[in-house]
Amino acid sequence: MKKNITQEEVNEKIRLDLSYINYDNIVKKKLPYKFSYVDEWLLKKSKLLTNEANALENSLNGQKNVQSYRTYGRGTIIKADFGIGIGSEMSQVHFAIVMNNYDNPKNNILTVVPLTSKSNKFNINLSTLIAELFIDKVHKDLEKFDRKDKLTPAEIIKVNKIATLLEYYKTYIKTTYACPSLITTISKERIFPPINEYDIMGKAKCPKDMMKTIDNAINDRFFTQE
Repeated sequence: MKKNITQEEVNEKIRLDLSYINYDNIVKKKLPYKFSYVDEWLLKKSKLLTNEANALENSLNGQKNVQSYRTYGRGTIIKADFGIGIGSEMSQVHFAIVMNNYDNPKNNILTVVPLTSKSNKFNINLSTLIAELFIDKVHKDLEKFDRKDKLTPAEIIKVNKIATLLEYYKTYIKTTYACPSLITTISKERIFPPINEYDIMGKAKCPKDMMKTIDNAINDRFFTQE
C-alpha cells in the first residue's frame, strides 16, 4: 500500500533540495577563504547534528544518557572549528581563549575569545603567545633526551610524538592577536582534542596580564561606562 505524502513532507523535501542547490553552487564557484571550506564544514556539521538528534531521540524514548564533558579553566587555550560564519563572523579553525569563570562536566558550551594572526584596530596584540606556550614546552621536553646514550624503545616513541608536536606548532611562530569584538559561545563539540598525550592544548593558559587586557577591551566595547 502506497503511503500518502503530506504537504509538509513535500515542503521539507523542497527545502532540502534548494539548500543542496545553493551550497553546490557556492562550492562550484571555487572561491577562497571560508568558501573553500563549505563542503567540509557541512559534512562535519551534519555528523555533529546527527549525533545530537540520535541522543535526543533516545532521550524522548526513555533512554537516559547523561553525557560528561571535559572542563576548561578560565584562560585555557583551545583550538576550535568555528564553521562558516555569516559576513565578518569568525569562521574556520582557530585557537581561542576560554572566558568562563566556572565550568563543569555537565556544561556543553563555552564562551571564548577567538585568536588570529591578522591585525586590525580592534584586535589585541598577544605577541608570540602560541609559540611561547607550546613550542617552548616542546623544546624543553626534547632537551630531556638530548644525550649521547642510546634511547630505549619507549623513549624513542615519546621523542617521535614530541617531535610531531614541534613540527605542528612551528607553523604558528607568528604574532597572535585576540579578537574581543568576536567573543562568542560555542559547543564543546567544536573543540579539537590534543594531538597526542604530550600536547598541552586544552591545558595551557593565557597569562593573567593578557587576560586582564582582554577583559578591559571587552568591558570598553560592550558595557556602558558610568
